Amino acid sequence: MSATGLQRYQVIGLLGEGSQGQTLRALDRATGQEVAIKVLRLAKIDDWKAFDLFERECQVLERLDHPGIPRFIDRFASEGTGEFFLVRELIEGEPLSQRLAAHRRLPEPELRRLLDQALEILAYLHHQTPPIIHRDLKPSNFVLGRDDRLRLIDYGGVRVAPATDGGSTMIGTYGYMAPEQLHGEVSPAVDIYALGATLAALAAGTDADKLARQGLRIDLTRVLPASPLQSVLARMLAPDPNERLRSVDDVRAALAAAPAAPSSAPVPESSLDLLPEPLRALARVGRPFSILIWIIAALAVGVFIVLEVALLPLFFAVAQRLSGEGDDKRRLRGQREEAQRAIKSARRGLQALAERAHPLREEPRSLPPGDRDH
Repeated sequence: MSATGLQRYQVIGLLGEGSQGQTLRALDRATGQEVAIKVLRLAKIDDWKAFDLFERECQVLERLDHPGIPRFIDRFASEGTGEFFLVRELIEGEPLSQRLAAHRRLPEPELRRLLDQALEILAYLHHQTPPIIHRDLKPSNFVLGRDDRLRLIDYGGVRVAPATDGGSTMIGTYGYMAPEQLHGEVSPAVDIYALGATLAALAAGTDADKLARQGLRIDLTRVLPASPLQSVLARMLAPDPNERLRSVDDVRAALAAAPAAPSSAPVPESSLDLLPEPLRALARVGRPFSILIWIIAALAVGVFIVLEVALLPLFFAVAQRLSGEGDDKRRLRGQREEAQRAIKSARRGLQALAERAHPLREEPRSLPPGDRDH
């Protein structure tokens, strides 16, 4: 078994490294697909609990099937080296922790979209029999894929049954851990707390352990303006689990009961910053010329949508089939992502221009002082 596993996978590079092992990028020779391989080295562990958690992670992933969870592929061991291997689907994308590293504060619509996707994953986990508790939700364990969908990775701390009477091993990350985890209590409510802390961190652009607090409670007034989302996050982050939204269903019910955001919110000025200055100047043109600008901008948006949705994926699909292996394919993936970002930025800017020039807009939106005509 070990020989077969070692022969099947060709290591390409390092994805991550910890005190007890590594996570490697590798090529599955049987399928031609790249995979992620988690390696546990017995020589590096000083507590057999680490081996138990590794075994639990393998067993849990093997029975899960959800688009937001990496797919289990294989497991094997090398008796000669004392190494154990877990092979799973490789998730290509951006860990949300990169947003924190860049100190990027996410706007509320983006936070709400991430919240909805994360709740889908947690609903699947928590509704298993028995419930599966992740126990270590944080920005680095959420990856935003190239398809703009969220994935939850790293199931090394997972627990497959709630423990509300203490006695469980303490697992989690300070700043994101619910207070009851400090003495071993585990229930779906600890994942709800950690998800709330993750969103608070993304809203602030800094790690949760650095956020201002009032006692044990994260001070959300420093993170978000008063809003339905802020109110729901506050209930997700209640330090007392008896006062907290304790389940995915609770959070969804609270979101549904919150007042809906206005559907016709004005386009922020910063959307126009995606365009070069000559095109931004068109936003200040008055009627009747603004109607012509609106028509041209709307047509351009349509062209960019076709490019983004159909032509670009087709072009790179053909290019990948014609390219070689290894570096050529990785270079093409990078070029595709760069082209997608450029096209998306241009489309959003043109959408902002089209909305500003719309002929049914009742009155001009105010411009920053530096942009007003004198």
